[in-house]
Amino acid sequence: MTGYGAGRAKTRRVSAEVEARSVNSRSLKVTFRTPAVLSAKEPDLEALVRKHVARGSVSFGVKLQLLRPEDVVRVHGEVVEGFAKAIAALRKKGLVEGPVTPEAIAALPGAFESAADAPLGDEDWRAVRSAAEAALKALDAMRAREAGHLVRDLRAIARRMRKNLALVGNRAPEVVKEYARRLKERVDALLAGATPLDETTLAREVAVYAERSDVAEEVTRLSAHLDEFERYLGTEGEIGRTLDFLAQEMLRETNTIGSKSQDVEIARAVIALKADVDRLKEQVQNLE
Repeated sequence: MTGYGAGRAKTRRVSAEVEARSVNSRSLKVTFRTPAVLSAKEPDLEALVRKHVARGSVSFGVKLQLLRPEDVVRVHGEVVEGFAKAIAALRKKGLVEGPVTPEAIAALPGAFESAADAPLGDEDWRAVRSAAEAALKALDAMRAREAGHLVRDLRAIARRMRKNLALVGNRAPEVVKEYARRLKERVDALLAGATPLDETTLAREVAVYAERSDVAEEVTRLSAHLDEFERYLGTEGEIGRTLDFLAQEMLRETNTIGSKSQDVEIARAVIALKADVDRLKEQVQNLE
């Protein structure tokens, strides 16, 4: 399912901003956009994501801002002091003229050190984790709203399938009766004026056709799959993979019905059933 969530938290030293985005995927895939200082914490962040998301492609981004100037840049005073003394000595000898500029100090190797890559303290990590939790809860809420819409759509598809399945179940016995009637009419026309075909032979032919075109088992199994499908729609937890499996089984039964029957009305119902199964298969990819 698609979703978005953001969370923020801060300490005296850092401000953390976390964004979590998800799009549809058959399995769980997590990608990170984090500063280098959090590289070692990515397994912990992924474990946190997996507590909230079981299926989907999740993009997880963290931005850190250092709040205190001394945490942004550290000055090594002893290096600057040594440099100043050396310049003063050279100036006394007439080897250096002019003042020492800030640019010269900034270019001095070892005078300044960035603190942005310094390891986070426990308090700072708790802030990052708090922001991550907030982002994932917001992501959960958006995904849950989308899931509600998907479930309503899936229920509507299931109801439509039941109507077409009922048509198949009601039509199948009539197909056999029509076959028996047409067979008798053709035989009578072919044997006009000759010895009529006995009823036992005719009944045997009809029985063979009825057995070959019998779809009662497939209709029953498909109906049971729909029952199970709708039951899972009303449960909590991870249901996406189970619904995907049930949709596969529905397609198997629908294809068998289509291969057994040559009736036009049943063929139309089978086409409608297959189209709805495809819709189910597409939609359940979006559910966990």
